[in-house]
Amino acid sequence: MKENRKVTIRDVAKLAGVSPATVSLALGGDARVNEKTRIHVLETVEKLQYTPNEIGRIMRSQKIGAIAFIIPNTSQHVFSHPYFAQLLEGMTEVLNRYSYNLLLSTTPSEAEEAVAYDKILRNRRADGIILSSASINDRNLLRVVESGFPVVYLGRWLHPDVLTVERDDFGGAYQATEHLIRLGRKRIVHISGPLDHQEALDRLEGYKKALNDNEILFKSNLVIEKDFSRAAGYEAGLQLLREKREFDAVFAGNDLMAIGVLKVFKEQGVKVPQDVSIVGFDDIEMASVVSPMLTTVHQPMKQIGVLAAEKLMAVLNGQEVAEVQSKVTTELVIRESSEIN
Repeated sequence: MKENRKVTIRDVAKLAGVSPATVSLALGGDARVNEKTRIHVLETVEKLQYTPNEIGRIMRSQKIGAIAFIIPNTSQHVFSHPYFAQLLEGMTEVLNRYSYNLLLSTTPSEAEEAVAYDKILRNRRADGIILSSASINDRNLLRVVESGFPVVYLGRWLHPDVLTVERDDFGGAYQATEHLIRLGRKRIVHISGPLDHQEALDRLEGYKKALNDNEILFKSNLVIEKDFSRAAGYEAGLQLLREKREFDAVFAGNDLMAIGVLKVFKEQGVKVPQDVSIVGFDDIEMASVVSPMLTTVHQPMKQIGVLAAEKLMAVLNGQEVAEVQSKVTTELVIRESSEIN
């Protein structure tokens, strides 16, 4: 161990070869941890001279009967994005079976993302945490992992001990872009989400790989970074037309941005799919009712919610989690906004 660095519960877990949640349960004398493992954890604690937070340890040993879903963004952002409703439906379906409640923690503003974490970490009103994907620069993620709470992260996290459920963002973006290429489109705009988020980066990489595999030169001026909102898609569409960029297709990083693009194109007389083909990502309910109906990449958000909740309940019940890191597949759904040969 490095000198002058406080030993954390993750250090204990790593040396003992168990999860931070198991260390927490062992320190709390939880019966779900067998005696052999408990003794091994305690020996590791003594070896590292780890001093747990006594109040937190006592509170963690008491079952609360609630799970926290932390979303480091505003309530307005959460409730304006339809896929969160599907996530919550999947989670509550599982938690209801175990008679658990679900707490939703968001932030008051974009600049105060730490508040979403603090409400749960300080008050310890939950037995475990499901954590929504956050900015790759968000330092609060490690605070959650080191807190001793059992955690499931919704997204890609390259750490062997962190339980995750992720979408195949790269593969879905590749499918969407390749579909447009097969239609004969060669000047494909990508309206990305914020590129400090892993899902936006993965979708951009999937787009670039599809171009490369089909010998189409990637052009940075055909990528516009936005914020996953419908208003942002509308702004991106206006920008494309105002700057007279040459393009014949748009792959938007989510359906809300794609629907914003559809709206501005309709207002400006751009015909979809005759002039421009459009593909979105998510397959929200609105995608099948707009005109023209939106071609998109379906991702099973309810299934993701179910998997995340099931993993967390397994940990809380002392069961082994068969798959630490899970990835759900995506599927291209072709509708009217792209030409069908």
